[in-house]
This record gives sequence, structure tokens and C-alpha cells, in this order.
Amino acid sequence: MAARRFYKPILTAEQMRMAEQQTMSDSGVTSLELMERAGQAIARECHKHKLDSGRIVIIVGAGNNGGDGFVAARLLHLDQVPITVIPLFPLESLSGDIKHQAEQAASVGVKIRPISSNAEAQKLDNWINRAVLVVDAVFGTGLNKPITGWIEQAIHHINAAHCPILSVDIASGIHADTGEIMGAAVHPDVTLPIAAYKWGHWLKDGKQQGSLMITPAPIGIRKTTMMAMIQAHPFVAKQSLLNDKDIIAYAFPSRPVDAYKQLCGHLWIFGGSKGYTGAPTLVAKGAQAVRTGVISLAVPDDVYPIVAAASLETMVHPESIAPWKKHHAIVAGPGWGDEQTSLLNKILGTKAPIVLDANALNLISRDEELQEKVKQRQGLTLLTPHPGEAARLLGSSITDIQTDRIKAALAIVEKLNVWVVLKGARSVIASPSKHLWLNPYGSSNLATAGTGDVLAGVIGGLLAQNVEPDIAIPAGVALHSLSGEQNNWFKAGQLGDIIAKMVADNQQ
Repeated sequence: MAARRFYKPILTAEQMRMAEQQTMSDSGVTSLELMERAGQAIARECHKHKLDSGRIVIIVGAGNNGGDGFVAARLLHLDQVPITVIPLFPLESLSGDIKHQAEQAASVGVKIRPISSNAEAQKLDNWINRAVLVVDAVFGTGLNKPITGWIEQAIHHINAAHCPILSVDIASGIHADTGEIMGAAVHPDVTLPIAAYKWGHWLKDGKQQGSLMITPAPIGIRKTTMMAMIQAHPFVAKQSLLNDKDIIAYAFPSRPVDAYKQLCGHLWIFGGSKGYTGAPTLVAKGAQAVRTGVISLAVPDDVYPIVAAASLETMVHPESIAPWKKHHAIVAGPGWGDEQTSLLNKILGTKAPIVLDANALNLISRDEELQEKVKQRQGLTLLTPHPGEAARLLGSSITDIQTDRIKAALAIVEKLNVWVVLKGARSVIASPSKHLWLNPYGSSNLATAGTGDVLAGVIGGLLAQNVEPDIAIPAGVALHSLSGEQNNWFKAGQLGDIIAKMVADNQQ
């Protein structure tokens, strides 16, 4: 995978623990040294996010997350920053690494004020009200049972802070693997993952918790070690990664000086019907934005004049005479009617990469013979369903799809042996080899008609240019979703120009 270095692993708590153990075994680094590096990263972020030069209050639990907090407190104190550490437990209960770090912090003069019961809740409020930044270092990834009692109440007090809240690794109270709230959870303004992203950052309640997700703090654990732990102990997939916008540049290598249009890919687009003539044109706009050399449209004969009049840079043909046998990739389905089963059958018989979208997906969902033909295809097949289309493909409901989008994407892969982009908030990309990408980009502005057609064109155009699918598909999704984050558009047809500018900025 050429662009692997730009990918960001997503781990479970257990995979992260094992990666730490493997790192200590391989390199001889100690757990105290890893904790020191994490504390250094926390201290750096505290300098960035505190409101002014006042007091930082670090609230710690009894595990490694708390140990990281004690390290940060010591370093900040040595930088002349006013610091108070509030353990939510009696100090005499400490042991191991956190005990060592607490002693080190106390030895340099860090103010440590344990508060371990509701009877002292007012003291906690007093400290929080004096803070310019509150650091949540209570649980991190170590939480495996619901929070109750004093700790639950303390979390409510933290959430009432009138200054920014920074959570270390993951918001306390969020399950690191599922993203579920375990009784109560901190609502941070900033989250600093340690070493790697965790699934709980992106799933269920976890994806709503932090308004700013910082790039994981490196503490000396190699990505290769993390990937080995993911593969050895898979959670939802053989490989799980966060999509990274830096991969975009890999999709656009420099062209040779003697390049010509056929060398730069020929994409055929099959779509359109009465009332849906805009869809194939929007697909073409997406393909144009990614520098596809030649773009041809095949549309039903009765809508050919309308589509042809709206398409200046593409070649438009009536379906009945479309010379589509020469192609490098195909997009089929946008704007199609229900009478296209025979044509879809012919398209599935080709060996070129195919992107199936919109009504092509509905036709497949209703026809077991088409499903089998998709499953047996020799060429790459990519399905780009929204939740409703995914529900029809799986014979389930939209609620089922949205409840576990990762499970749904992998179920489609399993059923049809295809690549899948399950569109929506945090689109999920899955490959036939059960590799998974979670896309962190996008905006609710993309919830408008035609934006999915543009995405199909972007990815189809990249595949037509012979870009490897594990680059073309994540890069296409990143381009499209990042374009949706811009503020200077309001209709799908404008996305092409935004994407084209992004492509120009990302060419190698």
C-alpha cells in the first residue's frame, strides 16, 4: 500500500495495550517512559488551549490516565504554570506507575488536593471555577463498567466548568471500543488521543463528545506495531484505519509531458431518465474535477437531447447506439429508471472497474441473479449506497443501518464481494478483503440532492485513470467530503469546481 504512511490506525483498548507491551518488549522502553512521553504531549496541549495565564486544574483517576496527568502537572509546574491536581480517590490507595508519578509531582511542589466524596464537592467546584483549563485524566481507555457514585457526580461538576475542558486519550465515561456512555461522560472541548485513535472516538456517543479531535500524540509506538496488533486481534475488520486527507496527493501523480486524453482515462457514465436528467451530468462534473481524460455519457434515447444540451465537456450518446465497449471504468445507476436490468447485466459482464450507485443498487437488491453476477465479477465493483439503499441491499431497515454502520458496510461486502462506500455522516469504506476506513470529514451541507452523484464521478474518474483502489476510493471520499465542508456553495453542481481546486493544490 503506497500511501500507508498517511493512514491512521484505529485501535481497541486491548489492541492498544498489546501494542504498548510489544513496544516495551521490542525496544526496552519502560511503561514509565511511555507515561512520561504522554505527559509531555498533554503539557504541550495545555499551553495551547488554556484561556490565559491562570491556573490549570488536572483531575485524575487511579489508572494510567491519571499517571499521565501527574506527569503533565509536574512539567507544567516546572514551566511556572499554576497547577492543581485533584485525585478523585485517596492518595494512600495509589500503587505502581501512578504512585511513582504522583510522588515525582509532589517532590517538585505540585499542589495535590484529593477530593474523594460528595461531601467535598464544593471544593471541586471552587477549584474548577478558578481554572483557565480543566484537564480530564480520570479514566481514558481503562473504563469497562458503568460510572456511579462520587465519580459520576464529579463528572457532572467537570461538565459545568466555564473554561475549556481537555480530555486525555478519550473523554472519561466513553467506552473506548463502542463509543457508548458508561453512566456519565465528560463533554470535552478538546480530546487528545494518546498514540492512536480509538474506536470510541468515532462511534455512537463518542463521536459527539469532542468539538476538536487532536492528532494522536506520538509516544514511541510504531504504526507497524499497531497494525500488527489489529491484524492479530481483529475487532471489526482485518485492518481499521481513519481516512487521511494526505492520501489525496497520491491519487494525482505528475503527468508525463507527452500525456494525451486517452492516457488519462476514459470513463463511461450510464444514467438518467425522465425527471432525472441532472444525475449523469453531475457524475460527469465529479469526473471532470479529478482530471479524467475522456468522459462519455450513455442516456436513454428519450432524454438524450436534454442531457446533451447540458453537457459541454462530455460526449453524450443515446443508449441505443452508445459505443461504450472502449472504456477504462464505468459508473452506472444515477438517475436510472427501473427498466435498466438488461443493460446492467451487460455492464456487469465487463472486466473494467464499475461504480454502482442510486437505482443500480435498487435493481440489484431486488434481483438475486444480478446479486450473483455482482458477486462473481472478475473486475473491481464499488457500491456507493446511502442508508436507504444499504437497507434495501441487506433486507433491513434504515434504523438498523444507522445503528451500526460499520457492521452494515461489512455485511454488504460479505454478501456481494464488493468494495463499499456507505455514505452519510462519517462515511464507511470497506474492501472485499475486509479492510476498513472511517472517513472523519464532511458536513451536513452534503445532505442535498446530487452530491452523491458527484462522489460517484470523482471515484469513477480516479479508477478510470488506473489509480489503485486503496488510494482512489479513500482519496475520492476525502476530496468529496472536504469539499462539502467549504462554505461557498449551496448546490451539488458547485462541488466540481471546489474539488478541482483541491486537486490542483494536491498534485505531486
